[in-house]
Formats: sequence, structure tokens, C-alpha cells
Amino acid sequence: MLNGIEIPSLFILHQGDLAQMESMKATVLTAFGNAEKFEIQTVPIPTLKANQVLVRVCATSINPIDYQTRRGDYKELVRLPAILGVDVSGMIEAIGEAVTDFKVGDNVYYSPQVFGEFGSYAQYHVADAAIVALKPANLSHIEAASFPLAGGTAWDCLVTRGNLQVGETVLIHAGAGGVGSIAV
Repeated sequence: MLNGIEIPSLFILHQGDLAQMESMKATVLTAFGNAEKFEIQTVPIPTLKANQVLVRVCATSINPIDYQTRRGDYKELVRLPAILGVDVSGMIEAIGEAVTDFKVGDNVYYSPQVFGEFGSYAQYHVADAAIVALKPANLSHIEAASFPLAGGTAWDCLVTRGNLQVGETVLIHAGAGGVGSIAV
């Protein structure tokens, strides 16, 4: 049970389990189509590179791009079988030798590369340390996992592309959705 939500026992790991493991459970998309095309499978734990962190996924989320990918909207960009998921909140279990900004045990959150090698619907995820941020202490992992993709998209639209400046006004259409609610 995590914040009142029942978590399947196959996804729960305890401190020290990683040292004894070479594989993990993941939700794998085996064919494009409906949600029944997902299977819980045992897959290798991703290999850590010098500039990366290995994160034990405590929470992830489902975004429109996930169900669009599942149904086949991006077939040309996804090689099956695939692990989807573009939001992560978790704890660092290992760091590459070039990583200096994080340590084992840090709680972090981030959005993996969309259409990258693998996503966050798994017990572990590997990411370049450059895209990872410390999770705010006042957010649970579940709350933090709801933010990276939608928050990054809102920031990109308003600040990076829109060049919004302090004191300017902007009209936000569809302010009730994930990106819109953050933009508001």
C-alpha cells in the first residue's frame, strides 16, 4: 500500500534486493492495440553508463502519448516489444562513475526521452543524470510522477517557445487538462 493505493506485490522491492537481482518486472507492450496487449514480463535490469543513474521506480503515470503509442499511432517510432512510460519518480539505487550531482538514496523525478530505448513501466529505469532532478520533499512519489511531462510541456510552450516574460498575460485554452492546469 502506497498513499492508500494498492501496489501489486510483484513490483515491490526492499532495500538490498538490487544487489541480488539481474532482472526486473516490467509492463511490456507486445503488440499495438488495446490494453490487453500489455504483459507483465521479467526483463534484464538496464545497464548503467558512466553519466547515468539507476532509479527504482516508485511511481509513474499514464499520459496521452502512452495510450496513443499503445494503440499504434507512432508505429514507425516504436520497436516492439516496448516498455512505455514517460514520467518517473523514484529513488536512486546506483550511479555511474561520472555522476557527481546525485547519490544513492536520493529521491528524484524526471521525464525519460519520449520514444527512447525504454520507458518507466518497470521496477527500474536508467536515465542520463542531466535530465534528473531531486524530488521536492513536500511531494509524494505519486504526486511527483504526475508532473514531469505535463510540467515540461507547459514550460516549453510558455517560456521556451512562447518567450513569455514577467508581467505579460496569456490566455490558456483547455486549462483543465494536464498541461493546461499546470500552465494556469
